[in-house]
Amino acid sequence: MPRPLRIDFPGALHHVIVKGNEGKNIFRDVKDKENFLEIFSELIDRDGFVMHAYCLMDNHIHSIIETGNIPLSQLMQEVLTRYVQEFNVKWNRSGHLLQGRHSAILVDREKYLLTVVRYIHLNPVNAGMVSIPEDYKWSSYREYIGEARFISPELVLSYFSNIEDFRRFTMEGLKKEPPEFHKVQDFLAYGTKTFMKNILKKRHKERRKIRKEKIDKDVISRFLEEHYGITRGKIKKYSREEYRKAACFILRDRAHLTWKQIGNTLKVSSSGANRLYKREIKKKKNFLETFDIWWISSEKK
Repeated sequence: MPRPLRIDFPGALHHVIVKGNEGKNIFRDVKDKENFLEIFSELIDRDGFVMHAYCLMDNHIHSIIETGNIPLSQLMQEVLTRYVQEFNVKWNRSGHLLQGRHSAILVDREKYLLTVVRYIHLNPVNAGMVSIPEDYKWSSYREYIGEARFISPELVLSYFSNIEDFRRFTMEGLKKEPPEFHKVQDFLAYGTKTFMKNILKKRHKERRKIRKEKIDKDVISRFLEEHYGITRGKIKKYSREEYRKAACFILRDRAHLTWKQIGNTLKVSSSGANRLYKREIKKKKNFLETFDIWWISSEKK
């Protein structure tokens, strides 16, 4: 199955969630949590990201990250790879520590940022681990009411007159339902209809710019590997898998290859490639849209 798309651009806010494989702990002691925060902070600062909030639970992580100079996915891949490698060495283990890749939900900073920050800070309270958020050491709440170390609190605190207002707003969240994200097309977001409409409009304009560009075949290989777990060179002859259809449309409409060149990749004749294209034409829009948005996020930063 292809992976869900993510909308990302410099300045975008994301609620990032990382879970342990099969619900198991990803932190075994205090040093693990300290090490994760050190790695996260180092790479965030290096690449121009901003962390607005975080909460480290034993088997999962919440954070709000503002995209910097590279795509969020690239940052998270480096953070998690490094953490897992060091964790495995320390505990003399192997195998999967995390449940797939991280989740990232786009956040409307004007309407949803504060409620998502509150939800993150109240995680330990709602889990029955503490009675008030300041009693939990491993969230950014203490940094908001004290001295910031890993976060940049200025944006969130700009909405409040003083720290007591921030405290009061946080505790009011105990009486309210958690924020609800919405699915628009293939994207998840905390946002109003206007917010999502503007985001999708922005993406549509960017897609129009790349439709006439000739995309390198190596880029297409990276896309197929990320979304379908297979490279362009490993496409199976006569396979009915979705990656084969995606490759056909992208090679034709984005790499602008001839039918003969496409046939060589798909291991069929030029007429066979042409028939596949025509037979699956109703799916063309979705395949190309998936590729375009991936390419914008991955290559245009």
